[in-house]
Amino acid sequence: MLTVHTPLSISPPSSAYAHGVSAPVASRWIHISGQVGLNDDGTLAGDAEAQMNACWRRIFVILEDAGMTKTNIVKVTVFITDADLVSTYRAVRDSQLDGHLTASSLLVVSALAHPEWLVEIEAVAAC
Repeated sequence: MLTVHTPLSISPPSSAYAHGVSAPVASRWIHISGQVGLNDDGTLAGDAEAQMNACWRRIFVILEDAGMTKTNIVKVTVFITDADLVSTYRAVRDSQLDGHLTASSLLVVSALAHPEWLVEIEAVAAC
C-alpha cells in the first residue's frame, strides 16, 4: 500500500529511511503527537536508549488503537537533545521498525519541554 521513493538520480539516504513515502489517495491518516520516553505509569523510562524504546512502544500502542501497525508509518520526526545520541537512535529505530522504511527527519535540539526528556518522536501513518 505505501510506496517508497528513493530515486537513483540523487544520493541514497544516510541510514535506514526513504527519501519519500507515498500513500494512496483514499487513505485514512493519523498524526501522532510527539511521544516522550515515559513508562505506562508516567515515570521516566531511564537513559536515552530506554526513553527511545518507550517512545516507540507508545507510538505502536497508538497505532494499534487506530487499527494500524508500524508498517503503516509514512513519516517520523525525531528530536534528540544530544548529537552523540544519533547512532543510538538509529540502532533503536532499526530494531523497532524491523526493516520498514519511512520518510524521516532527525533534529538535535537544545532541550525538550522537560529537562529529563532526551528524545521525542512524532509519526504520521496511513492505511
